[in-house]
Amino acid sequence: MSRKASGFRLSGAHKLQPHWNDWQPRVDSASPSQDGVKSRDLGSTALYDVLPPSCPDEPAVSSDAYAAADTLKEEGGYEAGYSVCDTTFGWKSLGQELRPNDVTTDSTPFQHGNRALASKDMRKSQDRGMAHSEESRLANLLRRVSREDDRDRRLATLKQLKEFISHSESKVTLVKQLDTILSTLNDILNESSKLLWELRQDAAACLGLLCTVLSYEAERIFKWLFLKFTSSTRDEVKLLYLVAAQRALEAAGERKAFSHIMQLVMSNLQSILENVDTPELLCQSVKCILQVARCYPHVFSTNFRDTVDILVGWHIDHTQRQSLTQQVSGWLQSLEQFWVADLTFSTTLLGQFLEDMEAYAEDLSHVVSGEVPDEDIPPPSVSLPKLAALLRVFSTVVRSIGERFSPIRGPPITEVYVTDVLNRVLACVTTAKQVQFSETVLTAGNECVGVLLASVEPCGQLMEAVLAYGLDQLDCCRACGSDYSLAVLSLLTLIVDQINTKLPATFVEKLLAPDSLLLELRFHREKEVMSAVHGVYQALLGLKNIPTLEAAYKMVLGEMACALSSLMGTLEPAGRETTKESACPSIQHPTFASLILPLEKAQFTLIFNLSTLTTIGNTKNSLIGMWALSPTVFALLSQNLMLVHSELAVYYPAIQYAVLYTLYSHCTRHDHFISSSLSSSSPSLFDGAVISTVTTATKKHFSTLLSLLGGLLMKEHLYPEARKLLLTWAQEIAVLMKKSDTYSPLFSLPSFNKFCRGLLANGFFIRCCFLSLLVAA
Repeated sequence: MSRKASGFRLSGAHKLQPHWNDWQPRVDSASPSQDGVKSRDLGSTALYDVLPPSCPDEPAVSSDAYAAADTLKEEGGYEAGYSVCDTTFGWKSLGQELRPNDVTTDSTPFQHGNRALASKDMRKSQDRGMAHSEESRLANLLRRVSREDDRDRRLATLKQLKEFISHSESKVTLVKQLDTILSTLNDILNESSKLLWELRQDAAACLGLLCTVLSYEAERIFKWLFLKFTSSTRDEVKLLYLVAAQRALEAAGERKAFSHIMQLVMSNLQSILENVDTPELLCQSVKCILQVARCYPHVFSTNFRDTVDILVGWHIDHTQRQSLTQQVSGWLQSLEQFWVADLTFSTTLLGQFLEDMEAYAEDLSHVVSGEVPDEDIPPPSVSLPKLAALLRVFSTVVRSIGERFSPIRGPPITEVYVTDVLNRVLACVTTAKQVQFSETVLTAGNECVGVLLASVEPCGQLMEAVLAYGLDQLDCCRACGSDYSLAVLSLLTLIVDQINTKLPATFVEKLLAPDSLLLELRFHREKEVMSAVHGVYQALLGLKNIPTLEAAYKMVLGEMACALSSLMGTLEPAGRETTKESACPSIQHPTFASLILPLEKAQFTLIFNLSTLTTIGNTKNSLIGMWALSPTVFALLSQNLMLVHSELAVYYPAIQYAVLYTLYSHCTRHDHFISSSLSSSSPSLFDGAVISTVTTATKKHFSTLLSLLGGLLMKEHLYPEARKLLLTWAQEIAVLMKKSDTYSPLFSLPSFNKFCRGLLANGFFIRCCFLSLLVAA
């Protein structure tokens, strides 16, 4: 199955036909007999009875003899790695035999040459013995890995073969026996038992290692691999050949060992990619290609467009699993440097996708208008999945271009270009929604709008279109799953962040209104969705436009007042009506005036909204958090929410704890406002107009805080966790006050006396905590 296509409506792409017949393995390895080795029959004769006492004038010992020696070594006897002329058996070494005959006291140049020649002959004889030893050991390993019946023993033998291949002194032997090694490993790869899959994978890794070690034979081995891949009829075997190729490329890394053959390798990988028809083979072939792209970018760049063409074909195949589509998307994005280097191709491809989208949207518009479609026009059941696939691949390509897809970086990506593309995408998705509700299309559309929106700050008509689109998509969450909801919430967060100072207050009020689905999504069963809603709230409360921020702040506080009133209503005596105005009148909002929340929702709403206030409450030296809002965050938490309300603390301790913890977090971030409480007496501590303004606004916060802590600590009915928090808080304040003599005036504050009385009232609790710590220790 060919996947080479850049869009459903794009022309079909050609397939490359590899010339496999040109690739025949070169048979040039020499057997031991070609070196003049004569075979001997050992029979029952002991090995040392056969070996000659002198080596120079005798033919080398046969490979069979060394195989026997290697076998004895495996059984714990003879050490096959030694030279056959070793003195182990009572003979003189080869050098000792030569020395009396060839070494002379005459120092003539001619005789010196004889000595050198004799030494050279000696080394040749030793090397010949070592080579045969290596060959016999290799033959023994290959025989055992092929004939051994036990799986674990075969794995162990294959491990030994890997070690042999990786040994630098074995290269000559490996080259001479290369055909035998390849044949043996190929037999293992083609075994059919599923129980031997691990062995077959190790054999593939062994092939890759062999190719890396014998880099000067890499062309021969790669040709062999590709030839075997083509001739194989089993996908699992083809997969192993590709694993071997990948291991070879990875082991070589960025070294230029394969530079001379990399164009050949890349061409064949490209041919394989064009013809694979299973996800498994696709994944393995792409792994090889990406390795080439990393280590040999100059080679891959000539194949970049063809590779993209194939991968895009898989990407837009909506019949594939979503996991595969995501994987293909990741591969394409990993090629960012090539997308950026070929921007003309990248933008042309985006243009083709966009034209295909509009073509399918036009087909769908015929359904909206009620026209009888022609036979050539596909029905919505065909058009919608393909439109969704095109939206997804469009998003992938934009992400692949990365930071370069920005008007700031200049042509061809300009503000006019991005604005035009965004308008056209919005139109396509809107048309599709009018025809038939498709969660797949809407999810892909939201993702596409999001990646485009990240590159431009919309204004004017485009901004209005984006805001309307965001609210419309939010309403669709009622009929969709969690994936769609997450996509919409992510889009809304992005809209708020991108438009920011230009965001109209009306949009914020619609988002936070009682009938907004955003409020309902807070109670979603999926934690990820609830967390995404939290992200939208934080974006709204982090706006830099004060009027718009005030609108969001007042809506959040209004809902909190409504929740508090609903909770207070449950504390009223039976038969007595609750007056909503009695609960937090300063933060009530008319939008929530007539609303009464169920008990569980009221508690959750309060805790959720308190957690969102940390966005502005914990921003250090923030003018907005300190005094621009009314009431300030500190005033809201310390006064407006009735922290000391006895009944509320008894019946809803979690609410009181949430308020306390939010206030504690806010104060900790600002060092409990100790410094600002001394601003009038120590002006030199504060530099800059902004800091002075902030400290003036927060001058009384520390005194208020001391009174609050002292009053709460004297309460008899206090949630144990809340009491622990208050004592921890008090300890932190005490440590800070002791740090500097500058803070000594604070000890004379009336609120400090109240703070101390509160601590004394908890003496018993402190002693109990201390005793429990001693017991635990």
